[in-house]
Amino acid sequence: MKILHTSVFEDAEGYERARIPGIVCTDNGKLIAYCELRRSDSDWAVIDIGMKKSSDGGKTWSERKILVSGENKNTVNNPVMITDGDTLHFLYCVNYKRVFYMKSTDEGESWTDKTELTDSLRQQAGDFFFSCIAVGPTHGIRLSSGRLLVPIWMAYNKEDEKSHHPSVISVIFSDDKGKSWKTGKIFDGLSDPSEFAVAEIRGEIIASIRHENRDRFRAMGKISADGEIYDVKLIEQLPDPVCCGGLFSYENELLFSNCAHSTKREDLMLRRLRADLTGIDSILISKDAGYSDVCAYPSEKTAFVLFEKQKLLILTAVSLK
Repeated sequence: MKILHTSVFEDAEGYERARIPGIVCTDNGKLIAYCELRRSDSDWAVIDIGMKKSSDGGKTWSERKILVSGENKNTVNNPVMITDGDTLHFLYCVNYKRVFYMKSTDEGESWTDKTELTDSLRQQAGDFFFSCIAVGPTHGIRLSSGRLLVPIWMAYNKEDEKSHHPSVISVIFSDDKGKSWKTGKIFDGLSDPSEFAVAEIRGEIIASIRHENRDRFRAMGKISADGEIYDVKLIEQLPDPVCCGGLFSYENELLFSNCAHSTKREDLMLRRLRADLTGIDSILISKDAGYSDVCAYPSEKTAFVLFEKQKLLILTAVSLK
């Protein structure tokens, strides 16, 4: 692997900082990048969701578009997109309390009205109480079966409704192109599992999970057809400092981006992993980094890593040849 080029996604202009990156590749070869635009450096800041598109592999970008506004009062958080043929599915949360869905059939130029999923998800949770809920972040996936799959995490602190701890994870999925969504089983087999990414490889769905176990290695597991997360293991070859990373299925490999450090959010790496999670190759993307997401153009054998660096987002294109 080698770095082809790097570009600055200057979405912090007019905001305190840009955070929580997500990136997807459309079937027509467009890159769509999106993120939180924060008015202050807090998870509970007034936040808008911004989006940009690129038609030349991330070398140049369209003007920023505000996809969802916090209306100068709300935290709009954890944006997640899914590419599905000529359709983009988009999910996001408001104030870590409410979950919304909308879609676009013209690569993000226009969107349907938002549909709220919160009541349905809460009903499906049964006796489980969640005080905070968030999708993703990064991106969701369309499975080979056509199912849409999105990671979610939930906190259940009745004494402090703004606390993100203690937390559990699950998935939501749709078998009717986003018209309705079902929830999977709750997983709490790690210490405070939260943000995670998913990818499908050789018919299996892999989950790459952030957690707060004492051993700071990335947790990897599998997801069953009914949405159960199982066979979760800490991978000692993948150090991780409690940070969100990206996962993408590329041919018969997995592309995994994360800060490859056990205590600090630095040393952002892109790794190529086999289906059994053993390494093929890796490259250092940036010493200074934070959250990241990854996607790829298989036809061009190019990967794209969108990541936090100080107050901006940076995109790096990497050759997979």
